[in-house]
Amino acid sequence: MVTLEMVDAGVKIATGMLVSGMFFLFYLKRHSSLDSRRDAEIQRRRELFEQVAANVGRVHYVYQQYLALATEFTRYGQHWPRARRDELARVGDELANVFHDLTEAESTLLLLGEKRLERSLRIYGAKIVNLRRQIYAEKQQLSGEEIHLLDDIKKEISQLKEGFFDALSMRYMPKKATN
Repeated sequence: MVTLEMVDAGVKIATGMLVSGMFFLFYLKRHSSLDSRRDAEIQRRRELFEQVAANVGRVHYVYQQYLALATEFTRYGQHWPRARRDELARVGDELANVFHDLTEAESTLLLLGEKRLERSLRIYGAKIVNLRRQIYAEKQQLSGEEIHLLDDIKKEISQLKEGFFDALSMRYMPKKATN
């Protein structure tokens, strides 16, 4: 025979299970929304890092073109054809124009709170500007010291680019959550 106390106990157990289930569902929903928000933030941060890499890649591509022409200029000096001098001047202007991308990349890094990366990118850009000041189309020829300095600057720029991309790739990969 079912007594009133048994019915009361059954109702209390069922109510407790229902309330516990609702709290559990609320917890799961909140936890999953936090995870998805965190994943979205990580994804957006990675997209911004990819944008920075693309901007620096464009600058480096034009720099490589300029460097190839500058190296050719160091070999020929005054005997270099006028058409090639004009091409060096054109690529030099293009290099100056593409520095907008480098400034955009620096701004994005500052927005992300990556001051060290921004600083290393600024140094990279300054070295390229220094190279461009050393070699330009109107210059008649380079001295031996200037050619040696050019080689040093090329090595520094290469090392700075490599160091920048190493650090950027470290920041690109999100840290694994400890479970």
